[in-house]
Amino acid sequence: MRNRFTPVLLISLMMPLVSCATDGRAYSGIDKAVEVSTFKKGVELIDEAQKSKKPIYPKKNQILLYLDRGLLAHYAGMYQESTKDLGQAERLIEEAFTKSLSADLASYILNDNTKDYAGEDYENIYLNVFNALNYYYMGSFDDALVEVRRTNEKLRVLAQEYEKKNQELKEKYRDNLSGLDLPPAKPVNFNNSALADYLGVLFYRADGAYDDARINLLQLRDAFMAAPNVYQNPIPASLVLSGEEGGETAEELRLPENGVRVNLLCFTGLSPIKRENDISFPLPFRYGLDLAHLRLPELVPRVDTVTSVELVTEDGRSIGFELLEDMAKAMEETYNAKYNSVFLKTLLRTVIKYASVYVITEAAAQSSDNEFGGSLAVLAALAAKNAFDATERADIRMERYLPAKAWVGAVNLEPGEHTVTVNYYAGADKIMSEKKTIMAETGRLNLLEGVCLR
Repeated sequence: MRNRFTPVLLISLMMPLVSCATDGRAYSGIDKAVEVSTFKKGVELIDEAQKSKKPIYPKKNQILLYLDRGLLAHYAGMYQESTKDLGQAERLIEEAFTKSLSADLASYILNDNTKDYAGEDYENIYLNVFNALNYYYMGSFDDALVEVRRTNEKLRVLAQEYEKKNQELKEKYRDNLSGLDLPPAKPVNFNNSALADYLGVLFYRADGAYDDARINLLQLRDAFMAAPNVYQNPIPASLVLSGEEGGETAEELRLPENGVRVNLLCFTGLSPIKRENDISFPLPFRYGLDLAHLRLPELVPRVDTVTSVELVTEDGRSIGFELLEDMAKAMEETYNAKYNSVFLKTLLRTVIKYASVYVITEAAAQSSDNEFGGSLAVLAALAAKNAFDATERADIRMERYLPAKAWVGAVNLEPGEHTVTVNYYAGADKIMSEKKTIMAETGRLNLLEGVCLR
């Protein structure tokens, strides 16, 4: 009898160990500051919340702390602080990535929430983009270009790394997974970021390395061709290569003889959020253990209000921005690389749990000398199954403040100080305006950045 109820007892003891993501309501004040573009206030609210008895970023979520704080610090123009935070996030992500996907025993017994958050690949990729901008604003082109190169280097190894680890996982637990109808892995068609290449074009051009800038333009074009799920928009006009093969050039490499080129980069919207998705999966067991409920994280787009962006100069000229990269779609595509591993781990964890209950229940039912004892064993199995299911939670932790889209544009101005206005529209309605002052100087990169996270 004691053996029959062992699974229930074990699970009841383990349930207090299950940890969940911080309730989204805890971020409401920070979210409000972000919505009205008071990003420094957002940083201050994060710092205040971390000093409380129950910080909103507990120790297991330190990567999220550095990501969120680093992004808000960037938007606030606190570039040195942003670089420090994003660099710390990258270091912790790299440490976490070196661990094998099959090495974390606790995540198989319970769920992924028991582990330190390791970061999503798109978070790891895009932090380098914002660090590149940080270094540019701090006057370090060499460091900015290192960050640009790291972005695409990470993308190029992404799918291969997960494919290798998935094969190792399947091989190690072959007996547990045999006979199960596993779904095919989701393909990943995103191994080059046009946004990173665009920054490479600007930084190399400013450094006088036009051949390298042209290489980045070629990579940008290839990025659009290779990832149609991400790049459903045309290449911005100023980045289109034209001319004979081998001698192609683009408007961004033809600076005006009179006047100064000012490049415009705007970030809008907010990255997708995660939610728990409950899917059913058939298992070869009896006693009510034949259908598993797998709780998996899925990315869900947030409302993206901004549909167009324009810049208005002092003399009344209107310059429309063009969409360069739908970052939200890139995040969804990148997430595909990891999803199959998450699915396999969740399924394996569930199979091991259900199988342990099944073996004990089968033995108890067969050894019972009456119908009541057999029925009791089945009831115990169902109770254990429900307890197991109660411990299973999808890991829906994530950064909160990456943008959903990156827009670009360019305008030629006379040398000197200018005040321009950046307008953000939802359809025909203007929802936000930013006044920006820039000192247009010859012989250097003049980059203007706008942010509207609505």
